[in-house]
Amino acid sequence: MKLTRVGHRITATSAGQWAGEIAFPAVPGREGHVVIERTFVCPQFRHHGLGAKLIRQAVALAKQEHWTVKLMCPFAKMEFSRHHDYNDCLLAADRLD
Repeated sequence: MKLTRVGHRITATSAGQWAGEIAFPAVPGREGHVVIERTFVCPQFRHHGLGAKLIRQAVALAKQEHWTVKLMCPFAKMEFSRHHDYNDCLLAADRLD
């Protein structure tokens, strides 16, 4: 599985076939803030941890870039609630403890 970042999106491909993506656009007027709005994995690639891998990569990038993250994606919310070490890139009021 190959992950490629283009702007505020990470795309996953397998043998050249699109497998999924995570989108985290910048928040207009809020420097250093992004919203994880969507994580999608194609049906044939589900149940193999790809969604979690996309979230991990987005979190690593957010920490590297010192971004503050807002969660709109239900899958991302679930992953953040499972991995408390992700919460440090959220606003204090949004942390899922």
